[in-house]
Amino acid sequence: MASVELFQEPIRRRYYAPYLSCSYLFFLLSVWVLLCLPFFLSYDTNFWLKTNTYREQPDNAYEYKILVQATGLAGSDNYFYSSVPDLNRLRGETLKMCSVKTREVDDNRDSIPDKFRLEVELPLASAESVSKVDALVFFRTQLQNKAKIVMESAIHISYDSGSAGAGLYTSGNMIFSQTHPLPVKGGYVTMYSNTDLLDPSKISGSSDGDIRTILEQISARNLTMTYKPELTHWTPVVDSASASTFTLTADIKIPTADIVYIPTAVEVLRDAWIKYLSMFVVVGFFLEKLCSFVYFHQIVETKMLVETVGSNVGVPHFKRF
Repeated sequence: MASVELFQEPIRRRYYAPYLSCSYLFFLLSVWVLLCLPFFLSYDTNFWLKTNTYREQPDNAYEYKILVQATGLAGSDNYFYSSVPDLNRLRGETLKMCSVKTREVDDNRDSIPDKFRLEVELPLASAESVSKVDALVFFRTQLQNKAKIVMESAIHISYDSGSAGAGLYTSGNMIFSQTHPLPVKGGYVTMYSNTDLLDPSKISGSSDGDIRTILEQISARNLTMTYKPELTHWTPVVDSASASTFTLTADIKIPTADIVYIPTAVEVLRDAWIKYLSMFVVVGFFLEKLCSFVYFHQIVETKMLVETVGSNVGVPHFKRF
């Protein structure tokens, strides 16, 4: 009756030698190479993980604070509006009471806005015009996954045209920007709590609402939200006598951002272990082949015992290379 192979396993050859022998010295050298060589092969400047990245969509909530500055042709007229009454009172004749409409859109219904729509209507007299517009829109930005931070942020929308316009439409992304990695230990941290970009309780002069001054404060921060326009359309004035309003419309999308953070000790060790283990397997494979050749051919003298059926001790076997 024909038979079929069901299972196979190797028979071990065991090698023995005294402590005070070249064979034992070779064994110690092999162990040292097995443990140390993978480290030297895998070590480089990125062996220890210094920063890591994860993806998160920032939660941006509109703070109902906005600054709008507009300029007429050749800088002849200047208009200003803010949502802060104390600041408006300091602007005198340049103040224009605008109409501001906002709407948050949550497409995937995860309680985090995916888009923010802004509409600002600036009333104009018959002889007035707008050729340049700047707007600062303030948000409360929050990260809540690994890095837990809360901060006030502002995006700058700006456009300059050589002709008078009846409106500006812009569409773009609100990008989370950082210059240094964030810590991930502990709970929520309120960033820049002592340096508000626009604090209504600390307004003492018209310079407090200057857009350039606020932009300088934003640029000095590690964490900012930046508006990057993708589509822009300037609507020119056809009949300057009939122009009554200038309309700024902005569709601001809030994409998922790459958040750079300082990894924990567990992450650093795990990443280093994976790099070390990848080289350990390769070195171990070739070192096992070398030791098998050296011991089997008795390049260093050892006592070889070959296992037999039913025994885990083996019988002596000697062979010289």
